[in-house]
Amino acid sequence: MRATGRMLSNFAFLFALAVWGGAVVFFTFITTPIVFADLDRDMAAGLLGHLFPHFFQVQIICSAVALAFIAARLLFGAPPRKLTIAAGIMLTVALAIALYNNFVLLPDMTTAQARVTSFVTTTKDDPARVAYGQLHGRAMILNGLAALLGGATLALAALDPRLLTRRDERAIAAQEVGVTGTANQPTRAHTVPSR
Repeated sequence: MRATGRMLSNFAFLFALAVWGGAVVFFTFITTPIVFADLDRDMAAGLLGHLFPHFFQVQIICSAVALAFIAARLLFGAPPRKLTIAAGIMLTVALAIALYNNFVLLPDMTTAQARVTSFVTTTKDDPARVAYGQLHGRAMILNGLAALLGGATLALAALDPRLLTRRDERAIAAQEVGVTGTANQPTRAHTVPSR
C-alpha cells in the first residue's frame, strides 16, 4: 500500500512538471506564432487574451502540485535535505510568479488591452499600446523565469533520483548492492601447503 502511494505521488510530481513544461513550450513556441501569423493583430490579441487565464491557471495547479510533493517529502520522506530545499525554493518562487501573473498582471493586461481600440490602426507609440506592450513583456519574462524554475526542478529529479525515494529504500538498495558486489567477487584459490 505504501509503495502504491509513493508511486502515485512520484507520478503526480513528474506529471505536473511535464504538463507545465509542455504547456509553456506549446503556448510560447507553437500557439502564439501561429495565431499571429494567421490572424490580424486584433483577432490574435483577443484570442490570446482568452487563452492567457487558462495558461496561468495550469501554471498555478502544476506548481502547487509539485510544491506539495516536495513539502510532503520533507515532512515524511527524509530525502536529501539540501536537494529538496533547493527544489522547494524554486517551486515556491514559481508558484508566487504564477499567482502574481493570474491575479495581478492579468487584470492589468485586460484593462490595458481594452484601452487599445485597434492593434492594427493604433500606432506603436500610442500610450495605451505602449502600456499594454510593457505589461505583455513583463508577463513573457515572468513566464520564462517560472518555466526555467520548473525545468530546473525536473532536472534535479532526473540528475539525483534520491529526490523520489525514501531514506529506508536507499538503505535497502545500498545493502543489496553491497551483498551483490560481495557475492560477485571472485574467490581466491587456496592451496594447501605440502608437508
